Amino acid sequence: MSSFSYLAPALARVHPAWEAALRAPVLYKKLREIDQELTRQQGEGRVIFPPAAHTFNALSYVAPADVRVVILGQDPYHGDGEAMGLSFSVPEGIRVPPSLRNIYKELAADLGLGVPASGDLSHWAQQGVLLLNSVFTVERDKAGSHGKLGWQTISDALIDAVNQASPGCVFLLWGNWAQTKAERIDQSRHLTLTAAHPSPLSANRGFHGCRHFSQVNAWLIAHGREPIAWAAPTPQNSLF
Repeated sequence: MSSFSYLAPALARVHPAWEAALRAPVLYKKLREIDQELTRQQGEGRVIFPPAAHTFNALSYVAPADVRVVILGQDPYHGDGEAMGLSFSVPEGIRVPPSLRNIYKELAADLGLGVPASGDLSHWAQQGVLLLNSVFTVERDKAGSHGKLGWQTISDALIDAVNQASPGCVFLLWGNWAQTKAERIDQSRHLTLTAAHPSPLSANRGFHGCRHFSQVNAWLIAHGREPIAWAAPTPQNSLF
């Protein structure tokens, strides 16, 4: 995909197995349009998150057929240093955002684990957890600013690719937006688990107590797949 400008370094890092989906004519055309708009914004001096090379970070770790869990987010964090191309994740050393803090609390309550010391979820991605945002970019300090660029066409196609290629995985649909994607999922092969969004505005309305992490592993084991090692390398957090 050498004809791209802003997105070229990100596309170079995508796992080759995703290329068939991204090269489909409709998606390729949409990607070109998005690339042109991002290039224009960059030329105007606007700051775009995540850093360009990490736009498709979620697609660099695992092929569609090897995805075991999908966790859907909406759009990237819009503060300096936060977005890293993985939904809900922030780099090492960045303060853990409120939604991820609630995810960690549920993880600890469900599995009895210590609270992770970092908001970096790369260790999940490395195990086949697809941390996918619906919208892949955002302008600095402007939440939702790229919601109309057409990214949803791309993320929907990536969900479809997992739906078709994975022999069986779990989709964690947290919040009303994520739950609209349930109709794209083959319920005869995959498991969907729904709950309120982990945001502080809604976590107490059904996210806390959902016990999704233990349910994911039970389902994976029952279907002959390796469970996810949810525990982080360092268990105690000083960033809360």
